[in-house]
Amino acid sequence: MIRVAVVDDHVVVRMGLRHLIASCPDLEFCGEFGGGKGAVDFVSSVQPDVTLMDVRMPDMSGVEALREIITANSKARVVMLTTSDTEEDVYQSIEEGALGYIMKESPVEDIISAVRSAMAGEVFMSDDVRRIYETRKSAKGLSPRESEVLLCVSRGQNNRQIGECLGISENSVKMHLKRIFFKLGATDRTEAVDIAVRRGFLSRS
Repeated sequence: MIRVAVVDDHVVVRMGLRHLIASCPDLEFCGEFGGGKGAVDFVSSVQPDVTLMDVRMPDMSGVEALREIITANSKARVVMLTTSDTEEDVYQSIEEGALGYIMKESPVEDIISAVRSAMAGEVFMSDDVRRIYETRKSAKGLSPRESEVLLCVSRGQNNRQIGECLGISENSVKMHLKRIFFKLGATDRTEAVDIAVRRGFLSRS
């Protein structure tokens, strides 16, 4: 019997997962928790075989909670169950030790398969999620200065305004933009911002 716990800030999601887990003869629902903050203590107390955890929670992100859980117990098995397909969320979750990343709208069979795979110590990802992970894994990261320049671009600033804001010359801004375009595989400013948002480098807000 695989003992499964759920960490999610939505009551309806927790109720649905409890029902799903109870319907499987080899799974047992062993507890639920409503947020990322305190999840490490919850998991330590309940001692589930597998924990299903949301990524986007208001008090603490699932990735941060995952990091705390794995730090406390390197053998903990956590599967991220989420609505977020942001490259950075997928990448950070797997890199921090999650044994699966699955979308909430996935077929219930896939959710159950993810639990069983985690119990076996195997990482479960759909083909789409795996492509997102591989794309992000092979992506070249931005330097702190390049991130600052791209943030200014996202605010609609031109090269002169960016230079004045960051205390650098327009030529330096142009060089940073060239590197940003190359690293992100973008052809212009708008596409660079779109890619950065999708990868989680920039916030939509």
